[in-house]
Amino acid sequence: MNMRKLGYFSEFLLFPPLILVATVFAFRSSTPPQPAIWAIVYGAGLGGWSLIEYVLHRVLFHHAPILSRIHERHHLSPQELLGTPVWASALLGLIAVATPAWIALGFGLGSAATAGLVTGYLWYVFVHYATHQLRPARGSYLYRARLRHGRHHYLSHSGNFGVTTDVWDHLFGTAIKGRTEARRYQSTVSRRVRNAADRRPRPVD
Repeated sequence: MNMRKLGYFSEFLLFPPLILVATVFAFRSSTPPQPAIWAIVYGAGLGGWSLIEYVLHRVLFHHAPILSRIHERHHLSPQELLGTPVWASALLGLIAVATPAWIALGFGLGSAATAGLVTGYLWYVFVHYATHQLRPARGSYLYRARLRHGRHHYLSHSGNFGVTTDVWDHLFGTAIKGRTEARRYQSTVSRRVRNAADRRPRPVD
């Protein structure tokens, strides 16, 4: 759904306090985790998000029936703020991330894995926003991410699925290299807008 900036970034207001509370409860429980192990599991969750991000983008966003249509809208209008309501994200995170992690690792380390995954997800949300809305300094991390993601949008949809990192694209052979040219950008966007307009049902006289 189309969102305003506050709604788009509302997850940044909700998720960190929830993670902080879960972490405090974990370390104040009767069997608190060892800090070093907690940090390792957190790091594994943080790194694991980048693979989840890659798989979600490559498999679901471009091939799943409903998600692919929503993602196509993003490709047609990349500067629109499209996302899910914060309540839906929180419910999905609880069911698909936190609960399985608590069952598999216990509350303490499960909270660490969840915290790492959520941190990676929030970083992804910010970086993806920056690639479309900001003009980062040349040579910076965000500048390279913007170029890399731009190639996915305007050169080929069959590669550069990673937003926060290109590690998995290189590992799985989907990295796209080259320069995104302004002329090609304009022609590609115009063509997709025309195609989208042609697919809309026309009124019957």
